[in-house]
Amino acid sequence: MVLESVVADLLNRFLGDYVENLDKSQLKLGIWGGNVALDNLKIKENALSEFDVPFKVRAGQIDKLTLKIPWKNLYGEAVVATLEGLYLLVVPGASIKYDAEKEEKSLQDIKQKELSRIEEALQKAAEKGAHSGEFIYGLENFVCKDIKPGRKRKKHKKHFKKPFKGLDRSKDKPKEAKKDTFLEKLATQVIKNVQVKITDIHIKYEDDVTDPKRPLSFGVTLGELSLLTANEHWTPCVLNEADKIIYKLIRLDSLSVYWNVNCRMSYQGSREQILDKLKSEIPTSNDILPSHQYIFQPISASAKLYMNPYAETELKTPKLDGSIEVQNIAIELTKPQYLSMIDLLESVDYMVRNAPYRKYKPYLPLHTNGRQWWKYAIDSILEVHIRRCTHMWSWSNIKNHRQLLKSYKCAYKTKLTQTKVPEEIQKQIQELEKTLDVFNIILARQQAQVEVIRSGQKLKNKSTDTGEKRGGWFSGFWGKKECKKKDEESLIPETIDDLMTPEEKDKFFTAIGYSESTHNLTLPKQYVAHIMTMKLVSTSITIRENKNIPEILKIQIIGLGTKVSQRPGAQALKVEAKLEHWYITGLKQQGTVPSLVASVGDTASSLLKMEFETNPENSPADQILVVQSQPVEVIYDAKTINAVVEFFQSNKGLDLEQITSATLMKLEEIKERTAAGLTHIIETRKVLDLKINLKPSYLIVPHTGFYHRKSDLLILDFGTLQLNSKDQGLQKTGNSSLEEIMDKAYDKFDVEIKSVQLLFAKADLKYQEGFL
Repeated sequence: MVLESVVADLLNRFLGDYVENLDKSQLKLGIWGGNVALDNLKIKENALSEFDVPFKVRAGQIDKLTLKIPWKNLYGEAVVATLEGLYLLVVPGASIKYDAEKEEKSLQDIKQKELSRIEEALQKAAEKGAHSGEFIYGLENFVCKDIKPGRKRKKHKKHFKKPFKGLDRSKDKPKEAKKDTFLEKLATQVIKNVQVKITDIHIKYEDDVTDPKRPLSFGVTLGELSLLTANEHWTPCVLNEADKIIYKLIRLDSLSVYWNVNCRMSYQGSREQILDKLKSEIPTSNDILPSHQYIFQPISASAKLYMNPYAETELKTPKLDGSIEVQNIAIELTKPQYLSMIDLLESVDYMVRNAPYRKYKPYLPLHTNGRQWWKYAIDSILEVHIRRCTHMWSWSNIKNHRQLLKSYKCAYKTKLTQTKVPEEIQKQIQELEKTLDVFNIILARQQAQVEVIRSGQKLKNKSTDTGEKRGGWFSGFWGKKECKKKDEESLIPETIDDLMTPEEKDKFFTAIGYSESTHNLTLPKQYVAHIMTMKLVSTSITIRENKNIPEILKIQIIGLGTKVSQRPGAQALKVEAKLEHWYITGLKQQGTVPSLVASVGDTASSLLKMEFETNPENSPADQILVVQSQPVEVIYDAKTINAVVEFFQSNKGLDLEQITSATLMKLEEIKERTAAGLTHIIETRKVLDLKINLKPSYLIVPHTGFYHRKSDLLILDFGTLQLNSKDQGLQKTGNSSLEEIMDKAYDKFDVEIKSVQLLFAKADLKYQEGFL
């Protein structure tokens, strides 16, 4: 039952955060029986709260979620997971009337999730510190989500500049490797016949707050996504125990993205009406909905995965070899869509700024209810900024806060030391957690644990619903780890020896190809274990003034391919990309569509090649980057350039205070690096070997702004560009000044530019055609 419990816990933790009224007991019974079928799951209104966005779920539902797990023959039968129908309508939080009870419940749910996250992080850090001798530096590493964008984080002096040298972990590596090997073998057998099918997905956002006169909506739809097991001919089937090679076939059907401007809103209808509308708006590859303004129309793709679990012992084939091919992606953007995106971006900034004042906002028209709106403005400033701060720093509030912390610490110590916590203590803890913030709750819990451990008392098992684990954060520091005792009331075995008899365990290990006596092989550095290739046959990006109007600019990318390979023995990763052709056309004029960019190089070679590799075989550098390109012809067209500039212009300025302040805060953190930190970066930085070779491309500027054979031309030949890294030797910064350290912080390159020329050609000159 160990595996069943793991699956049940994962489903409970995932679905419980997003789905209402989930019957966990029925879910566990279904998993133990091998079949789970959940129907009509309602998605919570605050399901998006952890993403920290000012949006709410107006209506959401999962039609059917099924999971079939053959526990008795896990390595011989297929594990089947299906998701049929995921519908989600998201709206701005301002569109939903403020409900104090719901908002308070949502805030408490977010607080409990944050507490669980911090508890888990502190538990892992404590276990790691107990093993290595390192200490936990402080709560600021874990409690960091409460800081609002734009507010500078206070600087704290670090008490330990360098972590303490801990125990040598090299002795533990064989154990970890063996454990990982077993789980890897087990996962491989489960994956061998796993089948996943997802159908009918529609996630939609509707907004009439940004611009009430021109409501917008955008969304993503998916017809089907499936993962099937296949044979060597890529025909779907079920593999038997004798089959060693695994073939997986991934199919994607009817994936589309749309952005509608000046459209009808459906969020004001009933929940059933909203769901019916979402279901009816899922297109297929042969049935495009005319009501949607697509950014890209439904596309389909397929991928093939080849997996050989025994490749590491044979070293003849990769362990994983996958290929993805997409025929055509056509992306299109119109001027109304672009302006709508800009307006939404600014509106989101306003929503974030207005979030603290939602409770005071009147849901009345502005022009005929000026008194209420003035009261809203006054109350927002007074309650949120002035009275709150005045009350916070009053002596009575400070005294009350200290009393709350003492009460919480006392109640929590009772919870830590008693196996069965009295109901009144649990209620007291819950009430206090509603008042205290996350930082003070964690601080009080830390103090309670330290006091309990120092008093010599034993910590009892903590409640599992708070996400805490037995033993406490500091048990590894203040005392020896307590041995795990079996829960007599639980029927779940803790080890595989308790789960199976020796004969069953031997059979299970044999079936998944695992042996307890085997060790991880040291793979050769040149062995490539994982390969993934992707090919995009054709891609086009079009911008136009409006729908059904000739395009302003069209970019066509032909033959884009990428290959990623990994060599685990050398901890190396290699990325190769190439582009066959690249064309850009402009605004049609004088009966001709002008060419702005075109490939004019050798057709036998790719237009652009790029190769990036870490820990390369034939180079002493840590990283190598090679870029090569063939010549490109660029022609200036005045009307197209002017039209593109006008397309991206907006009549009003863009105000993004919250987003800008958050970005500036990150920049300030980067600037605060000290000289000591910079020295460490220089001495431990990776050496990059950069090689760039760009063959001569040229720019043609016609005299009239429109290129034709009878116009005078100004031709700029960019020449050949070669850039190569310069070897700087070992970077030692001992006894160096800050100026010398800064000088060594920069990479140095040799740059060579040859044959740059500027020509003026008359229309009647003969050599013009020869040059072009």
